[in-house]
Amino acid sequence: MSETINKKLMENSKIKIEIENCTKCLECVKTCPHFCYHFNEELQFDEEFEEFCVECGHCVAVCPVGIIQLKCSKPSDVKDISTISKLPSFDSISDIIRVRRSIRRFNDKAVPKELLSKILDTVRYTPTGHNEENIHYTIVQDNLILSKVSEECTKQITNSIRLYEDPQGRESLEKSLPKEDLKKAVENIPLMKRILNEIEKGRELWRSNSQVILIHSPRDSTTLVENCTIAATYIMLLAETLGLGTCSLGFLTAFINQFRTVSKIINIPRKHVVGYSLAIGYPEVKFKRIPSRKSLKVEWK
Repeated sequence: MSETINKKLMENSKIKIEIENCTKCLECVKTCPHFCYHFNEELQFDEEFEEFCVECGHCVAVCPVGIIQLKCSKPSDVKDISTISKLPSFDSISDIIRVRRSIRRFNDKAVPKELLSKILDTVRYTPTGHNEENIHYTIVQDNLILSKVSEECTKQITNSIRLYEDPQGRESLEKSLPKEDLKKAVENIPLMKRILNEIEKGRELWRSNSQVILIHSPRDSTTLVENCTIAATYIMLLAETLGLGTCSLGFLTAFINQFRTVSKIINIPRKHVVGYSLAIGYPEVKFKRIPSRKSLKVEWK
């Protein structure tokens, strides 16, 4: 490990510490999730610091005198929590969660790019496994692109139904697909037929007048689906505070990942997997009540 220590600085390739101002409180030692710090009369880096440090920033956040800096970020990017006047109450956040509903009807007002950027800039702070911070976003606002994706998805639905219902096609699938995957595909045939029937009636494949957010990561990400799902949840809640509606598009996620002909239209990188897809826009419908939910299912051990 490359390490430099002098009267003013203690640093390696990831961290810089103004060591002369260290109060020896040991908060960084106690808080680091990967045990990258030690204390033996003086603060020390673990000999495997650079291998195990994931640059999560816990040491930066916990230091009472603010002398620790991540080299991957600017000092100006660090905000003192004491400058935040007041955090939302439990009841405020609870109300947002309870009133939010999946929106399937949007008006024709486009969501400004600045508003979407504001949401996504905040969502940068969502947790990711091993602090990989490798979530990517593709925002599809172009109606022509959305129409092309819709046409290709419709084509693939039609082909899938034909293949699953043809005896020879079913036989070839039984040889190429895992048993559980084939079972799920067959179970989805009634739903696919229903979707096709609605399309033939003139209904759009996805939410009318919405824009689409695709959340994706490199295929080798440690916790890809979890990371994308958490990010999507944050987007849903932030959107609610700005008068926007959202709706999950699970079928679109599946089709993008399964068919390269779909993902190429949107230019999703070949080595990426879409973990979550969302429709977002201004709701055409206004809900007036919060329906009841099923009772809580929990066990205390």
